[in-house]
Amino acid sequence: MTTRSSLRMLTIAAVLVGLSGCALQSPSPVTDAEARDRFLTVIDETQQLVGGVWQVDDDPTPRGCTLPVWVAGERYPALRVSEDPRGEGHADRVQQAWEGNGLEVERSLVGDVVELKAESEFGEVYLFRVSEQAMTLQGESECRPA
Repeated sequence: MTTRSSLRMLTIAAVLVGLSGCALQSPSPVTDAEARDRFLTVIDETQQLVGGVWQVDDDPTPRGCTLPVWVAGERYPALRVSEDPRGEGHADRVQQAWEGNGLEVERSLVGDVVELKAESEFGEVYLFRVSEQAMTLQGESECRPA
């Protein structure tokens, strides 16, 4: 194989990995049920931490995702909505709790909405938004082999 061919193959491989982004994470060393329970525990604990009345619209239908070496996988979504954002400091408490659980948290302000986005080492994604009118809590479990 020539140097030019080798470089071309490496470039193609790098582009493919770059396009797939964080979708190519290996699953954690637990069962599928334990992974889903771990994800939902963070969602449930976050909901309890901020309190209020919540509408639970978690979807029991898995969504497709991709594991390393382009293996088909599944992940589960969760969605919780509250029109009861009584009290203050919700975003601070959620950020502190998530970081205490080892999640990397990004905080941003979108208009008057405080948004926290976190991701675990296994690709679980959590999103918490709070304003004076409402709160939303959503996420997706880690990608597990289908």
